Amino acid sequence: MNARSAALILLASLVIASCSEKPKAESESKESESHPREDEIAEDCVAFVRATKVVPAQTPGADCPGCSNDGSEALTFRQMHTDRISCSAAACEVTVTLRASFNSGPGGTISGGLTAWVPPEHRQEYLNGRAPDGEQLYRVKIIYKRTGEEWRAIEFDKAD
Repeated sequence: MNARSAALILLASLVIASCSEKPKAESESKESESHPREDEIAEDCVAFVRATKVVPAQTPGADCPGCSNDGSEALTFRQMHTDRISCSAAACEVTVTLRASFNSGPGGTISGGLTAWVPPEHRQEYLNGRAPDGEQLYRVKIIYKRTGEEWRAIEFDKAD
């Protein structure tokens, strides 16, 4: 066998190998499109935790038009674990466990985000200006709907 034949065989095997790799990449892409990506779920969870605000007990009055009533973040996101993903063609239900800890602050009323998950005794502690100690675990069910090629979180609810 001469060098020309060997080069031709090597070139033919590279072409065959590269063609056989493409369907695998396409199937992986289609598989990841069948449900929200892990990083998208994590971004939605961080935004949901950050939406949990604390509004000071003494809100600014009408005599302070420049003062903000928006509140500050009550919780700091620590970690997310995906427990389950169940999908149909147009929707997905994702169950996650979120780890978060309370931010220290002057106290106030907790609103938005994870408020429904925070036990009444923790809300009362925070209202009195004491942040509950340690990390808290919150099980959350997120409903996603497909919009074109994108997945969008449309509902956050307590997981069973």
